[in-house]
Amino acid sequence: MKYTLYEDPLTHRFALLPLPSRFVEGDELPIGGADRWFASRLEAIAAVPELLNRDEREPEVGFDGGAGLGRDIH
Repeated sequence: MKYTLYEDPLTHRFALLPLPSRFVEGDELPIGGADRWFASRLEAIAAVPELLNRDEREPEVGFDGGAGLGRDIH
């Protein structure tokens, strides 16, 4: 599964968002997919290994219905 680092323009909090398998640059980001918000960019980046380990243990179903097979950070 691919992820992107997102900063909320109002709160300036950060989230790692899972991207649909067919996501291309310019598509609307799936903001509803954020399950955890971070106070800083560094905190979000520090959580990447935990996120990748979670994906290895439990492949999640993405927004498009497919199971997450990769673990790239977009």
